[in-house]
Amino acid sequence: MTEEQQKEPFGRGHPAIYGLYLATYLALDWVSYIHELPPLNITPWNPASGLSVAMLLAFGPRTIPLAALALMAADALVRGQPVAFWATALSDLGIALGYGFATHFLRTRLGVETRLRRLRDVAWLLGGMAVTASMVAVGYVAFFMTLGLFPWADLTRIAFRYWVGEVIGISVVAPLLLVHLGGVAWRPIPRLVAETLLQGMGIVVTLFLVFGLPAGAEGRLFYLLFLPAIWMAVRHGLEGATLAVAATQAGLIVGLVIEKFTISEVISFQLLMLALTVTILFLGAVVSERRRMEVRLHEQQSAIAHAARLTEAGEMASGLAHELNQPLTAAISYARAGRKLAVTEGASEALVGLLDKTVGQAERADRVIRGLRGFLRKGDSRRISATVGDLAGEALALVAAEAGQKGVVLKAVTPSDLPKVRVDQVQVQQVLLNLVRNAIQAIADAGGRRREVIVTARAASPGFIEVSVEDSGPGIPEDMRQRLFQPFATTKPDGMGLGLSIGRSIVEAHGGRLWADPERTGGAVFHFTLPTILEVDDDVEAL
Repeated sequence: MTEEQQKEPFGRGHPAIYGLYLATYLALDWVSYIHELPPLNITPWNPASGLSVAMLLAFGPRTIPLAALALMAADALVRGQPVAFWATALSDLGIALGYGFATHFLRTRLGVETRLRRLRDVAWLLGGMAVTASMVAVGYVAFFMTLGLFPWADLTRIAFRYWVGEVIGISVVAPLLLVHLGGVAWRPIPRLVAETLLQGMGIVVTLFLVFGLPAGAEGRLFYLLFLPAIWMAVRHGLEGATLAVAATQAGLIVGLVIEKFTISEVISFQLLMLALTVTILFLGAVVSERRRMEVRLHEQQSAIAHAARLTEAGEMASGLAHELNQPLTAAISYARAGRKLAVTEGASEALVGLLDKTVGQAERADRVIRGLRGFLRKGDSRRISATVGDLAGEALALVAAEAGQKGVVLKAVTPSDLPKVRVDQVQVQQVLLNLVRNAIQAIADAGGRRREVIVTARAASPGFIEVSVEDSGPGIPEDMRQRLFQPFATTKPDGMGLGLSIGRSIVEAHGGRLWADPERTGGAVFHFTLPTILEVDDDVEAL
């Protein structure tokens, strides 16, 4: 996730989203309009407030006017505009400001993530909203008491009734929306579908017991509702917990309405529901956090295992380079002696030319091995100023024969006016060779009609040259895209899977970066950048 996504995980909002919010707010307010207390029509269950808190937390303070508008629309269309418009507008703006500033404080000062990925996020949201709802309740009721709607002696009773509806609505609805609309939606795998259905049936059965038995009417059987909710929270974490409390609350309200409970009984049940909600959400958050820690631990263990294997591979490569150095030196000496002998005895120019190429390639192999030994030993390299065109040209010349055998056309598009780069020539050419050879192999395996590899270079961001290797092969397999640069990840039967990993290390050691085009379909494109230099100095060692 990028830094911008962390700041705006739900995006910056859209008129369609805001319109959907207003429509949903009015629908929730209409559904929950039960046991109203005139003249303000305060209700013991306010899920619409949870919707507003979720929106304010997701999109920030700029949606405060929208939250106030939703409150005023509900007062006018659902609650019948019980008081003067100016009083309704002023009180609704106060409610929106209270929740708006509280959610802003949670995000900016307390670091609450809107996806509620941590236990502390759930704790701060529930605790912060409980405190904010109490302040909003007291302020809202006191404001209308100053207008003579209620006697001051009823402040505590009416504010408490208002607080119960607010806090239970926020605790149930806000986490549900933030978790399931914030990119962490609950997706049960097929083998858990039957279990999920059983969990839903468990909620229905326990609700039937609570309302169908005489003891349930007094709330003594309410504890049974904890059982299916705990089951869902333990099995599915916070995603399951939010669904469990939402389903339980909805079923509870339906039962309370059907059985025609009194307002005092409804508030008693809502307080029990609040206890269930807090308990189940905390349990789900603990389960989710523990599972994330287990996944992170597994990834760290895998990384350690990869590092160990890389260390072993490095030691093996270092030893192999040492063992190859002596016979390669001897081969170079023999090739040089053979050339001298051929010239002395008047051999054909073709033979002398072949011996010259043999010496050149053997010397290159010697430089590669020496560079590898130095890189493995102390991680440094010898860097010179060079043009990308020369680097690409030499690299393509080395694989021209292989490409010709497989019917692949190699092309280079490297403008001559590009700035020079300071690189270890051998190492960067090895990166290019690996990318081009991978492309040739992919094209050969696919067997398509268009068979070409194009190496291009262009000026990228200030101070960098971007080199791209594009092929007409089948592209990168979907299952490889996420682990493309991980050590030992390969699709080749005889491949070690170290080429891209080592290539990225080399490029990053030069101050650039190496990546694959994630949007590419029909062929693969790899890019890497190299920093440019201002002045041209030959054979300058990097400090």
